[in-house]
Amino acid sequence: MTLADGATFILIALVMFGLMGIGIPIFVSIGLAAFAGLSLIFGPLHAMVDFTSFLWQSLNNFELVTIPLFVLTAMLVEEAKVGEELFAFAKAWVGSIPNGLGVAVVITCAIFAGITGSSPVTAVTVGLIALPALAREGYPDRLRGALVAGGGTLGILLPPSLPLIIYGVLTQTSIGSLFMATVIPGILLTLMFSIYVIFVYRPAVHGPVSSMKERFEALWKALPVVVLPIFIIVSIYFGLVTPTETGAVAAAYVLALGLIRKRLDWKAILRAGRSAALTSAMLLMIFGTGSVFARYSAMLQLPQHIAEAVGGLPGGPLLVFTGIVITDLILGTFLESGALTILTIPIFFPIAQAIGIDPIQFGVMIAVNQEIAQIHPPTGSNLVTVSSISGIPLTSMMISILPFILTNLLIIYLLFFIPPLTLFLPMHMNMH
Repeated sequence: MTLADGATFILIALVMFGLMGIGIPIFVSIGLAAFAGLSLIFGPLHAMVDFTSFLWQSLNNFELVTIPLFVLTAMLVEEAKVGEELFAFAKAWVGSIPNGLGVAVVITCAIFAGITGSSPVTAVTVGLIALPALAREGYPDRLRGALVAGGGTLGILLPPSLPLIIYGVLTQTSIGSLFMATVIPGILLTLMFSIYVIFVYRPAVHGPVSSMKERFEALWKALPVVVLPIFIIVSIYFGLVTPTETGAVAAAYVLALGLIRKRLDWKAILRAGRSAALTSAMLLMIFGTGSVFARYSAMLQLPQHIAEAVGGLPGGPLLVFTGIVITDLILGTFLESGALTILTIPIFFPIAQAIGIDPIQFGVMIAVNQEIAQIHPPTGSNLVTVSSISGIPLTSMMISILPFILTNLLIIYLLFFIPPLTLFLPMHMNMH
């Protein structure tokens, strides 16, 4: 790659981000940038042929079917309003401990994330239920918003994580192994969030004590929902089904549950299907155009040149990885997690390989890093989402969200220094 090629790539990338900044749809911005880059290499006519053929080739991948299946599951869960039972279950069991209702929010987000794989859906669904309840218990606005925004980020990490599905397809890494690799970090992150809420946040708020009868009644009502993320994890771990098959089973299960409980009718199902179709189409178009843009960067051999350059930097792998973390955080403050994965992984992945990070380990660390981007002030998407549904000003949440950001950063470097946290379960799972 010549100096002129590098300068041209930077200019095209800046124009792409500029188009996004003025409101042009992400997939259109990426597609125009990719076409411009290919036109400079091949000429407009040849570039058009290459663009369309590679776009089709990138989308002609069976594993991408996992995305619309889990998106449909998330939309059906939202329409069926199963979050109410989940929150009531968590509140009954942990609500009486110091700041127990806050812990209940974190647990509800974790379970919900294990069904939907989406951070915004988790934040919105849990937030609409939990934010008023937290206000009634006396939690200040700054903590209410931070709890829901921070807990909602678990939707990116815990299986079925949509960004990790995209990562797996881009890097040819087993999606099932990636899902298993998130289990221990996800549980650890949920525990650390909960410990912060219980022991660090003051003044402590004490909720009412539920009787054992009330607890088991809440468990019974929530059980059909609680078992779904357990089923997803266990079935993939033992090789009973593939992630794609799991998505189909999950969607059918939620549909049946909603119909049996009379929470879903044809109008609700059609709304869920329409929302899932629009969301999936957006994600897949971003994936397709992002893959073409990655092809342009690969033709310039940009990833290889960057990998060679950073491989010999003083400070070793830790410094290089920190550079990746910082870059991902900056871009993630204004890019949706799927688009962020598609644009950055073709460049970051060869660098990670050059410094000796396992592909599965790297995928999980990137997912945690994207959690931070979702809540990074001032434009983190979860902060904006929670503010819009609650009326809580963004400025009031910026200080309270910092412990959640620091906890995620701690997890990232724990995963860097202790690879078995991500690799233990994938190494011992049965493959289907």
